[in-house]
Amino acid sequence: MGNSRWTSFRVSWRETDLWVAIDKQHYRREAEQFTMDRILHYREILDSHIIQYPGFRDSLTPVVAPGGVHLLITAMSDAALAAGAGPMSAVAGAVAEFICRDLLREYEADEVIIENGGDIFMKLTAPASVAVYAGSSPLSKKIALQVTMEDTPLALCCSSGTVGHSLSFGMADACMIACRNGALADAFATACCNEVKNADDVHQVTEKALEQPEILSAVIIAGEKVGLGGSIEIKIV
Repeated sequence: MGNSRWTSFRVSWRETDLWVAIDKQHYRREAEQFTMDRILHYREILDSHIIQYPGFRDSLTPVVAPGGVHLLITAMSDAALAAGAGPMSAVAGAVAEFICRDLLREYEADEVIIENGGDIFMKLTAPASVAVYAGSSPLSKKIALQVTMEDTPLALCCSSGTVGHSLSFGMADACMIACRNGALADAFATACCNEVKNADDVHQVTEKALEQPEILSAVIIAGEKVGLGGSIEIKIV
């Protein structure tokens, strides 16, 4: 964040709080209003669906989306089914991906990064290092993924049982999952974090996560224990 490679800005509305970075060559001032408009657009889709189907918001287990709904709702529903979690476990990652792709298309940008409450979707043309924040763990910000152009478009989503306000049934300080799909990465991060009931579960949950073909990499931290692996290069900061 905040370096010379990108122009960055923050846009927030209600629970949606985005940090956005666009390569300087393609940044336009109107991108900030465009991003706000897209937030309002997707929030209207989500809120309207929840009014009609309240269980989509409240369920902690998968909910099959009816036919004819917006792709945002379908993406969240499909991700929940894959991960065995509730549909709202996928909302931040899904919104990050949809808005990232909107910005790439609207401004013909080479690089866009969207961070939405710890969930990232990015398209890069050169490597970038993404460190994992894990609250009070001594490993917080000590482990990073070195993401290359070839790895992107990519979602890096993080769930925690000790950091933030999101509902979690686990105690991991950080559970970071990388997938090509934002909703999937978010839902799998939530589901994996829920399974870490104590530090001894870290390695088993990491191995189980990496068995999923959609998961490219995983980093799970609980206290002084870490489980990690996958196809994206991991480095110690």
